[in-house]
Amino acid sequence: MNKQKISKIILFSLAISILGVPMIQAQNIQSSTMCYDYGNTDLQPIGEGNTIFQYTDKIGLWVQIQNPPDVTYRVIWYDPNGNQFRNVAVDVIEKTGDDWGIVFDSINIAESTAKNKLGVWTVALSIDGQVEVEEEFQIINYESLISSIQSIQDQIQDFIDEKDELLAEKESLEQQLTELQAENDDLLEQIGTGSDYEELVDDYEGLQEDYENLKASQGTTKMMMYASIVVALIAVVVAVYFGVMKK
Repeated sequence: MNKQKISKIILFSLAISILGVPMIQAQNIQSSTMCYDYGNTDLQPIGEGNTIFQYTDKIGLWVQIQNPPDVTYRVIWYDPNGNQFRNVAVDVIEKTGDDWGIVFDSINIAESTAKNKLGVWTVALSIDGQVEVEEEFQIINYESLISSIQSIQDQIQDFIDEKDELLAEKESLEQQLTELQAENDDLLEQIGTGSDYEELVDDYEGLQEDYENLKASQGTTKMMMYASIVVALIAVVVAVYFGVMKK
């Protein structure tokens, strides 16, 4: 193998080695979470969660690292306004008998000024000056939350009450419609059909014609009596006719 090939191999190896350092570093982080504490034996997080109340005792950042390198670790806490609340150097807690360990750091909430800094916090893990992990958590006011929930419940109850009122109005309108339909049916039965009306008109016109004929031939008492009877009949028919029409 000539010197030129050897030089290329050496340069290639150096390039791979240089490029591989940050990749290996990035792959060391296995997982991270916000939690209350961790187990002394298994080093697993206890009480995981990203939302806490003002009276919560504390909250911590837990990060698992595979084959943790011997470098500098710092945990930096930022309040909702972006101001540093805590910046501290930490050590890796190695898992006995395994090739991994954890970084853990926590802050007090209820017994510190943090309880008054409501909102979303950010906490970062810096490894050799480079931020490798960021997590967020939120501190909320318990009384404010309960008040918001009560307000939502009141609004829901208002909607339910309004719905019940609308249903009652709907039932009342349906009842009124049913009654109106029944009254309309009765009225139609009382008025009769169009053929009944036409027949009544024909009868009236026939009687009117008879009456006119009688007036022209009134000569005897008998004819006058007959005329009186016809007039009476016409009056009855007219009364019935207009009575029906009024209905």
